Amino acid sequence: MLGSRQLAWKRVALGSGGCDVGNDSLSAGYCRIHCRSVLRDVEMKKKRATVVTAAAVLLLLAFAYLWGPSSVPAGQEPLLALTSTNFSEFEKAFDSDTGAPRLVLLLSPT
Repeated sequence: MLGSRQLAWKRVALGSGGCDVGNDSLSAGYCRIHCRSVLRDVEMKKKRATVVTAAAVLLLLAFAYLWGPSSVPAGQEPLLALTSTNFSEFEKAFDSDTGAPRLVLLLSPT
């Protein structure tokens, strides 16, 4: 036959908590730890998973929007990044149409 102390530890290990009135083998603080709602922990994990998933989706969409392929209207040449190798092509295209207003806009991150 098990003593009261052994029985209390067995009940805690089996998840019954050991928070019954008159259970003197466990302190009140220890008893509260095992009696708290397990559902609260599950809800917090679900909430955290939802927030992390939403943040990952937003980052993926921002990446696809900012670094994905760009589209241009029909009849316009595709967009190109200006480099030292294709700068002469840019000059020729810019100087070819003198009858239309032209504007070069340089953007800098600083």
